[in-house]
Amino acid sequence: MLDAARQFLPDLLVRPSQFFEEHRPAETLPIAIGIVVVLAIVCVAAVFLIGSMLAGAVAGTVTVDNPDRPPEPFCNGAGAAIGGDRGCDEPETIERDAGELIQDEVTEYVGYALLAPFLMWVLGGVVLFGAVRLANGAPSLSGAYALAGWAALPELVRVLAGLAVIQYVLSDLTITTLESAPAILESALAPFGPVLAIATLLVTLWQWFLLTGGLEADADLSRTAAAVAAGVPLAILLVASL
Repeated sequence: MLDAARQFLPDLLVRPSQFFEEHRPAETLPIAIGIVVVLAIVCVAAVFLIGSMLAGAVAGTVTVDNPDRPPEPFCNGAGAAIGGDRGCDEPETIERDAGELIQDEVTEYVGYALLAPFLMWVLGGVVLFGAVRLANGAPSLSGAYALAGWAALPELVRVLAGLAVIQYVLSDLTITTLESAPAILESALAPFGPVLAIATLLVTLWQWFLLTGGLEADADLSRTAAAVAAGVPLAILLVASL
């Protein structure tokens, strides 16, 4: 099936209804799951890359509490009385590289980046199945989840486009204080807002085109009914994301 997907990739991109007529959506479920896995890996890599890029754009140091020093009440109270004040001679605060600090904060989102594609895939499969049933179609659950997985393919393009914009913005940007970082980043990214909005719209249209062709083949729907069944959930998601 993987060889067939490579062979008929132009059909998938240009004539998805023909592709899914020749390769029923349910039969492509393993490939679709693989696409979701790839998207999750790319999202995790994107978080690390963004953290690294932000670290390179942030200059200076930040004063933070010393994690090696016990709490002050412990040093001045019961801990000192019983001779358990080890570490109390350490300074209360230390200087940390601001870039390193912000990189640590960004990488805390790795778990979310890993799980989000799978959660969206599960939710997408349920929504597609329900939308087709409401349209009086005859969907298969495996087919609905296969199509939800194929819809992750355009998302890969959106993630890569977003990374390219962030890299371009941060390449000539220097942030001297963490307090001003959100405002500086917002100002630097503002000119690219329309570009990202257009990219989101194009990705949604691509997903709609792909899902319409897939639902025609999987759920025995007319093209109009398939377009509505795929378009309504995507339109709601598009409005929520803008």
